Amino acid sequence: MRLIWLLTIFLVGCDWSQNSVAPTQQDLDRIATILDQDRIILTDPQRISAPVPALRLSETRISFGDALELGECGLLPLIAERNSSLGRQKQESIRLIYEWQLKVGLDQCTQFEDQEWFQKVRVAKAAHVEIAVLHLLTRSEEADRIHLKINRPLATLSDSRMVYINRTQPVIQVLLRALQYRTPPETEAMTQFEEALYAWSQTQHHGTLHQAIVKTRDWLNAANQLQVSVVKQNTICPMGTPTEQGRYVQAFIRDYYVPTIQPKLSSIKQAIDEMNSIWSVLPMTLWTQNTLIDALLKLPKGFQAELQTALTAHIDHWQHILQSCGLKARADTTNS
Repeated sequence: MRLIWLLTIFLVGCDWSQNSVAPTQQDLDRIATILDQDRIILTDPQRISAPVPALRLSETRISFGDALELGECGLLPLIAERNSSLGRQKQESIRLIYEWQLKVGLDQCTQFEDQEWFQKVRVAKAAHVEIAVLHLLTRSEEADRIHLKINRPLATLSDSRMVYINRTQPVIQVLLRALQYRTPPETEAMTQFEEALYAWSQTQHHGTLHQAIVKTRDWLNAANQLQVSVVKQNTICPMGTPTEQGRYVQAFIRDYYVPTIQPKLSSIKQAIDEMNSIWSVLPMTLWTQNTLIDALLKLPKGFQAELQTALTAHIDHWQHILQSCGLKARADTTNS
């Protein structure tokens, strides 16, 4: 009978959900069973809508007289286009190239660098380049597409992570050049940039990771509730006395949690760390790194920290349960 009960714990649900981007209801049910607690039914996560921090290109314009002076630097057509209503309505990738071209052109127009109006314009245009980059990443057609959560092109979060890393690199290279005010791309290079942006957005990785983070936060909160309940009840190993149920918990962690649940938690943590690493190379001055990642993933401020807190508590609870039974998990057993 003991063998049958233990097999029930490991096999309940009969759905390993290998392609899930987060731990599943079946994973939670197994924890409830091994801890002898009532099931907690996960509901669809509430829609999280986190507005992107507002950034506006300033209305700073170069006066007609100053523009004429800059004509000898070849900037008059660009300035006229910037000042037109049509010029202000360009799509984000084209807007970035335009702001980039104008900033580089101003930097090369050294004969006016000692004049106050020129210095103010250069400072404003440096901010415009960065704003154009942030708009492209968070408010563009590509930003909307990469955040889609339906019909994911890549089944697992691990697959999504790997493809995203590869497709982000050519985009990052261009954005880095823009923020360093290096030579803007010509027609062929611009076409390649547009193609790279499209391929990047097709990964839908921001939407996949957003979904994984929200679902995992909810799953961890439920799992932590089960763990806290059994700790308070003190029924697995009363008074610290080792029991057969305690050894079943240890076997569950070793034989199911480590190979099935832990990889999902680790993959999410790794994906978040990768996002931070990838985008940290951009020399941003208007947003912090946390603000940028939250905006890319459309998460409220502090949501990533909340997830980490829940994960740390989850690990600590397993260790506490095992230690209360005089049992010990290997160092890599619960360290997700």
